[in-house]
Amino acid sequence: MIVQESPVTTDQLQLRLASHDDRDAILAMYENFEPKGASLGLPPRKDPGRWLDTLREYPNFIVLDGARVIAHAALCPEKESGEVAVFVHQDYRSRGLGKRLLETLIREARRMGLQRVWGVTELDNVPMLRLAHSLGFISAEDPREFYRDLELN
Repeated sequence: MIVQESPVTTDQLQLRLASHDDRDAILAMYENFEPKGASLGLPPRKDPGRWLDTLREYPNFIVLDGARVIAHAALCPEKESGEVAVFVHQDYRSRGLGKRLLETLIREARRMGLQRVWGVTELDNVPMLRLAHSLGFISAEDPREFYRDLELN
């Protein structure tokens, strides 16, 4: 069970654990998300709702601007590690939201007792690669992949 921290709010922006009731608002973000499917096909151009439903069992976090979802992140654990995925709407990039979400995913992975978190992106997604490295991730053998071993607190 995920322990919900109190929401982090700055100005009108709020980062919190997503609930099933947020599904339509998350889908609305992906309807005009750019570039569509640019990072290894995610978010998918066709039927993003089906993809989102596959993430339902995992910890998902959102950032809201009022009632509008402007960023979404998920942690998909498997055994001792978990894949991280972070998506920030193009109108809200370069504001530190990706960093806040990735830090939240790392905290959640620690709380779950995971030993490693990892992600994968296209090589031209320089902002994500820089962000990951700034938070202690290192490149894997495949330069599109990055990972961080977690020290459990």
